[in-house]
Amino acid sequence: MLTVLPDFPFPATTGLHLRHISNLELVRRLGCYSALLYFTTEEREPSPQQARNWRLSGAPDPPSVESTPLARICDHVRHGGRRFPHTNFSTASLISHKLDFLLRGALGLPGKRYPFSMSYDRIGAEQAVLDEAQRVQADFVILSSMFMHYSAALRKQGFQVVLDAADVLSQLSASFMATLPGRAGKLGLYANYLACCSQERIFVRQCSELWTTSAAEADEFRQIAPGVRTLVVPNSLDETAVRPARGGQGPIIGFIGTYSYAPNLHAAHFLAEQVFPRVLHEVPNAVLRLAGANMPESERARLQSSRGVEVLGRVEDSGCFMDECAVIALPIFLRGGVPLKLIEAMARSKAIVASPELIAGTDVVDGRELLVRSAPQTFVEAILGVLQDAQLREQLGANARAAFLRDFSLSSVEEKMRCESVLMQQTSAAVHKDVVLR
Repeated sequence: MLTVLPDFPFPATTGLHLRHISNLELVRRLGCYSALLYFTTEEREPSPQQARNWRLSGAPDPPSVESTPLARICDHVRHGGRRFPHTNFSTASLISHKLDFLLRGALGLPGKRYPFSMSYDRIGAEQAVLDEAQRVQADFVILSSMFMHYSAALRKQGFQVVLDAADVLSQLSASFMATLPGRAGKLGLYANYLACCSQERIFVRQCSELWTTSAAEADEFRQIAPGVRTLVVPNSLDETAVRPARGGQGPIIGFIGTYSYAPNLHAAHFLAEQVFPRVLHEVPNAVLRLAGANMPESERARLQSSRGVEVLGRVEDSGCFMDECAVIALPIFLRGGVPLKLIEAMARSKAIVASPELIAGTDVVDGRELLVRSAPQTFVEAILGVLQDAQLREQLGANARAAFLRDFSLSSVEEKMRCESVLMQQTSAAVHKDVVLR
């Protein structure tokens, strides 16, 4: 089994990193030989001195690999290269790409580059994946959704492909287009949308199995590629490692996310400007803490100017952050899959107030595992209810933990995979063949 990741998964600072780690752990638990090919990004690389020592040593992987759980989780790890920074594309090159996306997308023709992967396509990532699959003699290659167009070359060489489809890329592109104010830039987003539509129509059908994060995404992919085996493999966490949080009795409201993702930044403004001032009117000592990386300085200054709002930046331990919060507020109105921030809050038995979009496709119920609200005033009322009622906080938290163990724990997902995934059929066949030969 070869897993291909667009980014080095440690430190796990985003939900996507946590999903990657969980998937690698699942592959190991299922008894597969696990090889990993990862690429690096300009934001997440070894320090200059580490990188210099790494190059001088001639080692195939950066020194940070051995200091992470990858040495335990994976049998083989290799670095595929550094993606081409998006800021380094010339204006002419970007225009050329957009025209290519527009034309090929409109005609439904396959291409060699696509909107979410162009920085990897530029460095020959497809060939790197093919070479590594041949080197480790993989039976299956697990690709992130942005790399789905590599499936054609892999299938041609006899490899089966599992697509870890965390997002329906066409839907994500359409959502960005719909939420972009004004007309500027919408033509480029429309080109992205057309390209992603054709990318999905052409390449998803060539996969042996699709993993989606919720039933809603599974239904969408079944419409795109009927007949392809599609499983709901939710974002999950190791229940033995993520325990119920301690404390959290003070009037602290928490939100955590990566703010380069526009819906997270919108959520921060929604809380700080439309919700929290009304909470302060009733609970004057309340605090709103916004954690997470990539907050633009102008936005940080704007948010911190509000009374009681603390912008923490990246936190080393999300568990400690959640420990101190009485309620986790998640007003995210555009999402792809079920986010890890929701699952981690459930795993830590936190009282949660979330948007309907965030829980779509899950079995959690408003008023039982969490509170579901949309409008600013209803968010205010729900947060005040949780802050002022300790029994409600504890009951919501206990129910959330129980739902996590049932639906999102690593053990529950492993059990599901053993019953349904083509990986286990392949493993069983290999074991049977080995027994017969003996």
